[in-house]
Amino acid sequence: MAIDLKNFAEKEDAGLATLVRITEDAFAVSYKKYDQNTGEELPEEVIGGNIKEVTDRKAELQAEIAECDAFIKKFNALEPQNK
Repeated sequence: MAIDLKNFAEKEDAGLATLVRITEDAFAVSYKKYDQNTGEELPEEVIGGNIKEVTDRKAELQAEIAECDAFIKKFNALEPQNK
């Protein structure tokens, strides 16, 4: 998945990102960019995607969280070897 969803809501609230639904499944996200030295606004970066990519990534992350939870549960059930 090419789109970075980290802090997307905050970026959108700040006016730095915009989500547009193109078709039933497709979207585009535009990000405002600025020159780091001058602060001048640069051309927006536009990334297209499909909602299936996002739902697939969500499923992957949920499976990984379940694996972490299982590991933590096993760890917490163990007694320390060195007391």
